[in-house]
Amino acid sequence: MQRNWAWLVLLGVAACGGGTTENNNGNNNGNNDYPGDPGGAPVQAATVEVEDNRFSPDAVVVTVGGTVTFHWVGGAGHSVTPSGTPTFSPTAGVSYPPKDLTVTFTAPGVYEYYCTIHGGSDGYGGRGNMLGTVIVR
Repeated sequence: MQRNWAWLVLLGVAACGGGTTENNNGNNNGNNDYPGDPGGAPVQAATVEVEDNRFSPDAVVVTVGGTVTFHWVGGAGHSVTPSGTPTFSPTAGVSYPPKDLTVTFTAPGVYEYYCTIHGGSDGYGGRGNMLGTVIVR
């Protein structure tokens, strides 16, 4: 009977997801993919905190002509580097707080970005986990 109880607990944990995840708040989903559309109405201005080893939130939606301000907090150095096309500017090389970078997005699209230290490579031939997405619509 004790063995059956253990199986029931394991099945219950598996059915419930088994743990915690952070959706669009740090890309801690373990798959090292760029975050997707977080949903919701686009805003004119958004702020993304460049924290120690993560962007928070890691996905935002802004209007065409809207701005995203990247605000460095914490103590480590990080960059905001576009990945692929479309691209954006200005960008920021490895920087430390206090720093702010404001980018105006003038065309609709999905803009992906990463930190060159923590998002460019995980050391095993894949991307790291410091990735972000700006969706402009």
